Amino acid sequence: MSIHLRGVLWVAVLAMGQGCATSNALRDPELRRRAANIAIVKAEELPQRKFKFLGEVEAATCTSGIYRTNYSPAALQEMLKGEAARLEADAVTNVACGEGGVRFQCWTSYECRGDAIRWEGPPSNAASEPKFTLLQRE
Repeated sequence: MSIHLRGVLWVAVLAMGQGCATSNALRDPELRRRAANIAIVKAEELPQRKFKFLGEVEAATCTSGIYRTNYSPAALQEMLKGEAARLEADAVTNVACGEGGVRFQCWTSYECRGDAIRWEGPPSNAASEPKFTLLQRE
């Protein structure tokens, strides 16, 4: 068998192989528990609290060969929480999801990316601060 034909067969085997990029972060019970407490935070909520950027997290799914997956953005965001748990994050922010195009072993992909962050200091309690001063008669 020629080297060229072996290469073509190898590519075909890879294309029919596992067709879904998944997160293995939730197989560890400690990571799963940590991920359950991670929040997805909108960018407009960030100025209310100080945080430290830990890194970018990504979750993706794809269709390849005979494998078909239809993850929703909400399911992929849950996968983001699992990846953020590995970084010991408290929250994920700046989340964006969309079609990712062709990836290794994927004909089409859908992916979400976000920023894993850790809170620094206590949250500001702006909602609990009084907005009006009560004047009492003597």
